[in-house]
Amino acid sequence: MKIEKVSILISNFEQTVRFYRDTLQLNLLSFDDQQALFLIGESILELKKDFDENSYYYHFAFNIHSNLFSEAKAWLKKRVPLLKEDNLEEIYFDGKTQGYACYFEDPSGNIVEFIAREVTSPQSKHNEFTTDNILSISEISFTTSKIKEVSEELNGLGISIRDNDHLNEKGLNFLGDYDDGAFILLGPIGRRWLFSTKGAIPSPVSIQTNKGKICNFNYLF
Repeated sequence: MKIEKVSILISNFEQTVRFYRDTLQLNLLSFDDQQALFLIGESILELKKDFDENSYYYHFAFNIHSNLFSEAKAWLKKRVPLLKEDNLEEIYFDGKTQGYACYFEDPSGNIVEFIAREVTSPQSKHNEFTTDNILSISEISFTTSKIKEVSEELNGLGISIRDNDHLNEKGLNFLGDYDDGAFILLGPIGRRWLFSTKGAIPSPVSIQTNKGKICNFNYLF
């Protein structure tokens, strides 16, 4: 599975658009008073203005070149405070992920991750990190009380749990193919996000993949 486009609803719209455009220097494809589209490597991130100011937030991750994690982390630290877990600013995932990651929050409270997957992300020929080293949207949260139903819908699109694991209705499930390095994070309400004190909340999200589209608030998107 490849994540082609993610659409989310945010409250601090203008400030968040400036953050991704000016602070992170991402490529802004289009912008008006209701939405902004950013190019994230092979993916698109769409920020839609929440006029009702519901303060939704999400977790999503960006894949970066596998050999530039230290450079990406240093680049980020010049622009935004990194989040910490057990007083550490980074984590190494062994086992099924095999990669280094660090985290930060944007002005809308989204928990954003840069992850360098050692096996599934290519290496860069360069030694310096720039936004050209952001490859794609790697992960997007899908928080719900109906985990089984959503899993079945994703299975119908040919998107199954990584490594054919069993569905965990009380924990986080990675749906997607390991070799693609892209996952829908299907999990329950209230589960704490790593490198954050925040619990997961059901927030409107639309996810377009190369295998089809899924969203939890169809009437909003």
